[in-house]
Amino acid sequence: MQLLELVYKYRFVSRQLVADGLGITYGSSLHEKLEVLVKRELLGKRFDKRLKLLGTPAAYYLTPRGLRALRDLPGHDAITDAVVKSSYRDKTVSQAFITHTLDVYKHTNLLKHHYLASKAFTPRDIAKYSYFPQQLPDAFLSLPTGDPKRPKQLFFDLIAVTLPRAALERRIASYREFFDEGGWEVTDSPLPTLLLLCEQGTTEKRAQRSIRAQLGRSDMEELAVYTSTVATLENMTAEAEVWTSVEDTDELATLSQLS
Repeated sequence: MQLLELVYKYRFVSRQLVADGLGITYGSSLHEKLEVLVKRELLGKRFDKRLKLLGTPAAYYLTPRGLRALRDLPGHDAITDAVVKSSYRDKTVSQAFITHTLDVYKHTNLLKHHYLASKAFTPRDIAKYSYFPQQLPDAFLSLPTGDPKRPKQLFFDLIAVTLPRAALERRIASYREFFDEGGWEVTDSPLPTLLLLCEQGTTEKRAQRSIRAQLGRSDMEELAVYTSTVATLENMTAEAEVWTSVEDTDELATLSQLS
């Protein structure tokens, strides 16, 4: 059931991403295992042949039957009837949504590769906790520090070049209002750092402007926001100062150094 659990966690996965996440060889029997689960109708498969030439992979997702099978196992109480019902939409959600989900998985995998002890939690992991905002981040990251009870916590969002400015501003406003209203206080921990990975440099500059405008409306001076680009992260071979402070774009830091 490990495969089913991993697919549930990310909602959509590709064979390459699963191999990376599990640390197994891409050319192993993974494809056969996934296809067996498809034949048993535990997994569904989204694949557009027209996009094959563009390198778009097949995307696997849990069917309602697969979700119910996983729910019957101990420790899966978060898979409610509402989750099963909503999964019927996975057959028809847009390719853009699937691509975004796969890209989030890809780049959290990259971060975990550079920071081996880090943990990545998806919206499905954190939705059951009331101390997260209604607008959930693409991922919640946790990095160990010198204090095992105080890991470094980060909200991670992948900002697509096609994301409308208004949608980005709503997302940042949602975070700002949540923190301003004390939504995180129940955790008795410092505010998480906001980490925005932007598809392009122009997207990053646009995001920085929007965030500075939102932070100007907040009383929370301790909220830290950093940005970087997809190309920068993908070309990183070791921990490097690739994260830019929104408040001071001349300030660069490694992930371990973030406030």
